[in-house]
Amino acid sequence: MSPSPPHHMKSGEAFPPKTPGKLRIYSMQYCPYAQRTRLMLALKNVDHEVINIDLKDKPAWFLEKYQAGTVPVLEIDDKVIGESLITAEYIDEMYSKPGKQSLPTDPYKKAQARLLIYELGKIPSKFYGFARQAENSEAEFHSSLGYLEKLLSSEKFISSKAVSYVDYMIWPWFERIGTWCGELPKGKFPNITRWISDMKKDPVVKACSTPPEIFKKFFDGFRSNKTVYDLE
Repeated sequence: MSPSPPHHMKSGEAFPPKTPGKLRIYSMQYCPYAQRTRLMLALKNVDHEVINIDLKDKPAWFLEKYQAGTVPVLEIDDKVIGESLITAEYIDEMYSKPGKQSLPTDPYKKAQARLLIYELGKIPSKFYGFARQAENSEAEFHSSLGYLEKLLSSEKFISSKAVSYVDYMIWPWFERIGTWCGELPKGKFPNITRWISDMKKDPVVKACSTPPEIFKKFFDGFRSNKTVYDLE
């Protein structure tokens, strides 16, 4: 039996007291950007607490902490950091064992990994258009997948034989295929289809996954402008 969906804090709710020295993430359970950061927390086995935020009715104390009002946000003692890729890199640098960082330490290789994420970062915008059923959006989304399909023709994962930082940073949108938007056409993207299957077997991905029926229920409300964060 799947656990109950989490509560998302709203305006008027009191600020939850912090534990000194313990990392906290302000998240939203269904946000793919916040999932990037949660994947890194799971990968590095970081002791932390999660505070989910209702993004349509944000608590005043959250906006005081982070004026942009977006998630994910990390907080530890008096330090506050936002944005998904920045928080993911922070976790990688702060909580990796020596020599075990997920991003390469070599400057050139690190730059190459960041460039891959930048190039693949074009996929989410096309994904959202397809999910919202915008005109020509399905064809545009499929067109945006060409580079990834080519990358996966020579490696099991995006840049190596094992799951890498780059895989985790792009994965959240692919977990939502079939619930937020239609399935990929059968046979058109064989490498991506195989990669999705392999990623679903990864223990870190499993630890941060959401049941498809919950994803669908959330997005059905989002698409009809009746977003409900605390699903039953």
